Amino acid sequence: MQAVDGGRQIRLPGPRPRLVLAVLLLEPGRVISVDRLVETVWDGEPPASMRTQIAIAVSALRRTFREAGLGDVIETVSPGYRIKAGARIDACIAEEHVAAARAAAADGRAEEAAVLYRKALALWRGPVLAGLDSSRIITCGLRWEELRLTVVEELAELDLARGHHHQVAGELMALVAENPFRERLRAQLMTALARSGRQAESLAVYQEGRRILKDELGLEPGRALRDLHEAILKDAPSVQQRPTPLHVSAPTAVRAGLAAPCRHRGRHRAGGLRRAAVHHSGL
Repeated sequence: MQAVDGGRQIRLPGPRPRLVLAVLLLEPGRVISVDRLVETVWDGEPPASMRTQIAIAVSALRRTFREAGLGDVIETVSPGYRIKAGARIDACIAEEHVAAARAAAADGRAEEAAVLYRKALALWRGPVLAGLDSSRIITCGLRWEELRLTVVEELAELDLARGHHHQVAGELMALVAENPFRERLRAQLMTALARSGRQAESLAVYQEGRRILKDELGLEPGRALRDLHEAILKDAPSVQQRPTPLHVSAPTAVRAGLAAPCRHRGRHRAGGLRRAAVHHSGL
């Protein structure tokens, strides 16, 4: 997690204030009670001085932001605290790009959708909220990893529909290796390889996925992946045929732990996402 003012990185205080800031950033604009902060910071085993220590952590954060010339970033609102309205948070900006990309794809504006998807993906620097020692925060980070992989899949589908199979094949190889149980990614890689004239490699990707599923889970690949494998074996025209223009409907928001849809924006970096441009005169 990072905070940046323009191109200048702000040095955040120690682990406890960082945890408090992370909780507030996960629900920007919402009041987070002291009790919620206590539960997250100490994972259900708080000390007797818990409320005092939360107040000290908030005070340290406020002092840091004021010394950086950002003013009051954190507001006190009973029964707790909240991030000041108008802040710009890059995690929220990523969500905005994804929503706009889905709308553009559904409207047949494929080039625009691809640009927006890539702008969203460019904001990730690594695992979101990595290094913060709290089970609740770790759970929240999983939401952003799920969003990232979903965006990768939607972009790959869009690029395959536009005939960019060579590019898709290169981009998906490492991701499939990192996420071996994600069958949609594997199917997209298989399709991209087959369309690039690399049928043997495409079939090998299937066999590797099948082996992992059987060894790790005792399962066979799903019907869609098995049908694709059969089609590639037969060199069926359906493998080479480009699908109809992509239509993406936004899924119901994934909620995990403290994560919630972004409602206000901030310049602070939430976890592994890079900061976007700052457009708020008060911060």
